[in-house]
Amino acid sequence: MNNANAGAPLRLRPRLSALVAAFLDKRPFLQDMTLACGSPLNVLFPEQLAENVASFRRVLSDHGLSGRIFFAHKSNQSHSLIRQLATEVVGADVASPEELRHALGAGFTGDRLEATGPKSPEFIALCLQHAVVLNVDSLAELRDIEKVARTLRLKERARLLLRFSGFFAAHTPVLQKQSRFGIAFDARREALEFVAKSKYLTLLGYSFHLDTVTVDERVVAVENCLSAFEEALTMGLEPRVLDIGGGFKISYLENEEEWLAYVSALKQAALGAGQQLTWQNNFFGLAADQGVLRGKLNTYSYFESRPGALFLDDILNAQLPSLGGRPVGEVLRDNMIELWIEPGRALLDQCGVTVARVNSVKVSASGDTLVGLNMKRQDLSFLDQEVFVDPVVISRKSAAGKNVDAGTVHGADTAASGADTVAASGASVFFTGNLCLEGDLIFRHRVSLPFLPEPGDLVAFINTAAYMMDFSATNSIMQPPARRVAVVRERRRFHWMLDEQYTPIWRLTR
Repeated sequence: MNNANAGAPLRLRPRLSALVAAFLDKRPFLQDMTLACGSPLNVLFPEQLAENVASFRRVLSDHGLSGRIFFAHKSNQSHSLIRQLATEVVGADVASPEELRHALGAGFTGDRLEATGPKSPEFIALCLQHAVVLNVDSLAELRDIEKVARTLRLKERARLLLRFSGFFAAHTPVLQKQSRFGIAFDARREALEFVAKSKYLTLLGYSFHLDTVTVDERVVAVENCLSAFEEALTMGLEPRVLDIGGGFKISYLENEEEWLAYVSALKQAALGAGQQLTWQNNFFGLAADQGVLRGKLNTYSYFESRPGALFLDDILNAQLPSLGGRPVGEVLRDNMIELWIEPGRALLDQCGVTVARVNSVKVSASGDTLVGLNMKRQDLSFLDQEVFVDPVVISRKSAAGKNVDAGTVHGADTAASGADTVAASGASVFFTGNLCLEGDLIFRHRVSLPFLPEPGDLVAFINTAAYMMDFSATNSIMQPPARRVAVVRERRRFHWMLDEQYTPIWRLTR
């Protein structure tokens, strides 16, 4: 790993909203919060949600569609976010009894919720008692739901979406990933007949979840589901909802060229050429085979040109070959089919950052610079995926090399551009965690920074609210998961409170 600085520094600068950039500029404020609550610290911006919800609603309105947005609760466990969402024009998608209770406690009513994922009889019963729509994952689950509904003897029928998978099209070759979810589309008639015969069940419509972010596969899934609407009508059922699930991405990086350059350099490194970028030659699915690159880079695409609501617009503008090329949105509107979507990640865009204190800086036996943080890898990961987004380093010192006093804002900090004016020498480092484990590296790739951090500095990881900050968090070797705080802005002043203390009417409680 001795040729790390042979080429120009490879940067992966984060995309920052004006709100987050302004917050990071308040360095003493951030230092005080971390001192009070510990490191790592998850900082949430619940008031950002209104803008994110509005972006999806605008697209639905532009296409003249009736639709509902369901926040995928599993993307974050925060109290402040779900409480704020309860005040917005959205529902929530819950995947466990605990998420259901959490949403109800935050202010959602049962008719604003849907349940997805594997379901125990207890979860099904709680959903039925609160009139939550059930997204049915299998024929066995369909029979379980009817059995629970019959046992509970509720006045209202269980409201269902049949979740399908295994779609096909004669006009387009589709190679779909294998999925553990959904009823095989070939088995739809059995499911429809079961619902049609039951006096405890009502069919609202269909849904699907695709483990892909391409428009073409969604078009095929929509076409298949539209044909199932016609089949249901012949059985006396009246479906009116199509739920196309999630998969609405975030663009984490400011610059596409930087992302492409980094991926290219990573491939070169896997072939043994160029800069050494990774720890212990971990190439994330890539491998060299006699000078030929094999495998596939197993990572999220951290730059996305059509994120969030723009991707929804692409889906609704996509043409349906089996219906004469008419756009998806037009067909749904003309047939008065209500569109449901389940964004989790995209609704949390720019809603959170994770901050950690620098514990140590050292040089390893192999000559690499290791920056030790007071956090562990699980505090910033979705399962075990690598995060390719540079953090912002927040120095305790001013440009003149003096400590920044509490209450003083260092205006020269250029966090919004991902740089800092404290030093210009640059540094190439690996970030390590605080577990006594060899594998506890925050990132397994090298990060180029505008200057070398010092113990006591803060490192802010940007846009971590969706699936990163608490999805995989553990208390391994008694290291506690990060605490959460909610941050709000009033004019130019920021306020913070513990996540569990946040209420959308916080201004009335001061």
